[in-house]
Amino acid sequence: MTTDTASRPTHHGSPVHEPPAAIRATAVVVVLTVALAIVALAFALPAARTAPHNVPIGAAGPQAAGGQLTAMLEQQAPGAFTVTYYPGEGALREAIENRDVYGGFALTPEGPAALVATGASPMIAQMLTQIGGGIAQHTGAELRVEDLAPPTADDPRGAGLAASALPVTLAGLLPAIALVFALKREVWSRLAAMTVFAGVAGLSIAALLRWVLGSIDSNFWGVTGALTLGVLATGLTVLGLGSLFGRVGLALGSVAAVLVGNPLSGLTSAPELLPSGWGQFGQFLPQGANATLLRSAAFFDGAGAMVPVAVLTCWVVVGVALTVTAAVRARRTAAA
Repeated sequence: MTTDTASRPTHHGSPVHEPPAAIRATAVVVVLTVALAIVALAFALPAARTAPHNVPIGAAGPQAAGGQLTAMLEQQAPGAFTVTYYPGEGALREAIENRDVYGGFALTPEGPAALVATGASPMIAQMLTQIGGGIAQHTGAELRVEDLAPPTADDPRGAGLAASALPVTLAGLLPAIALVFALKREVWSRLAAMTVFAGVAGLSIAALLRWVLGSIDSNFWGVTGALTLGVLATGLTVLGLGSLFGRVGLALGSVAAVLVGNPLSGLTSAPELLPSGWGQFGQFLPQGANATLLRSAAFFDGAGAMVPVAVLTCWVVVGVALTVTAAVRARRTAAA
């Protein structure tokens, strides 16, 4: 037997036949190209298809004038807005502060007023201001614009809060992945470490938003709690999947969070500005629920937080259940 024959890899006595190098290289190029295309579509498609879909706004004033407003909006942008009528400007203002609507128009004898909430969505606030300008031009009166949830002076466009979407997602993913590989058998230690990290991450990101970026200037501990719950929901879900299904579970959880949950969170725009139906779907994922909760805590003193808190709590429970199941299975395997 020659040296070449002896050193050649074998499997059950037979030589291992690999595809030619050209075919393997081509396969790598094709797979990476498809993966990059999927990533680009996941992040670019929601942004490219941004348009209002049944955005809830309000109108206060005479019913006839409100009917004319609705007709004008429907003519200019069919299906873009859903208008709710309120008896007066005070009621409309309360609805905006409670996050029932994104903003609206008060039609008063002194002229039209646009009540907006940049903290709820800078893009929608800008839309309503532009529409208000058209109403004022039509009526010949000067438009009064009032922002009920203004951005901070240090971050007038709200860019810091919007940019936190991906870091918050990664704050849940990366420790979960690291813990699964670092603590191969200590499932309960993984659970405890992920919980502690979520609190540290929430506090750290809130501190950056407050004292470095200047994106928030009130309700610091409310924002910290919102971020902690969001990181915990993502982290425990991925940790549970990894604990129960190994690398496959980690891969599925990571792909779902980065390529589905993050683009559909609506933090950079609003759920109603994403492709129809997808924005609402994103609100049932940890990233979308956390985006809504974060804006509620940062600009509305927690108003409108009930549903996102419930959604995030459900994901936390799912993550804990998966992790506990993995721990029980590991104990039974060890006992056997």
